[in-house]
Amino acid sequence: MKHAIDKLIKIDFQNFDFLIKDYFIFSISIFDHILNEEEYINAYLVSYADIKSNIEKKILFNKIKRKFVFIYKILFKLSRGIVIAIIDEKPRKIVSFNHYMYIINNILKEKKLCTLIYPLLGCITTTGYDLTHQFLISKNKILLKREIEIIVKKVGLNIIRY
Repeated sequence: MKHAIDKLIKIDFQNFDFLIKDYFIFSISIFDHILNEEEYINAYLVSYADIKSNIEKKILFNKIKRKFVFIYKILFKLSRGIVIAIIDEKPRKIVSFNHYMYIINNILKEKKLCTLIYPLLGCITTTGYDLTHQFLISKNKILLKREIEIIVKKVGLNIIRY
């Protein structure tokens, strides 16, 4: 298992051709497509930074956050708690559910960008500066992919395919 984890940690996320050969790649987002520059600038809420002191945006953000948290909780459970977070290019083993939730809450507020690796699931997630998270799922884990797609639809988020 250590070899598989090392291999996942060293994935070159810039090499899209390599990734698409081995992984289903999609994003989970509040949007139904990748926003162009104009859409991004004009969107009501793209990220936590847009909230500022606007209570309506904070309420909306928290509603969206709960949807993402629901998905990440399921991934933690399915992975039997074996998760590695890569923060600032340093792999860190998740030591508890509370530690995991601390990281999830921070990444949703862009406090630290993060890649989460779920070795038992063959799944990797990457976060960015907005409410769109990229998912890579090993092509031999089609049932996991389908399960995530069902959950995403159930919570009211969108899947953006590449």
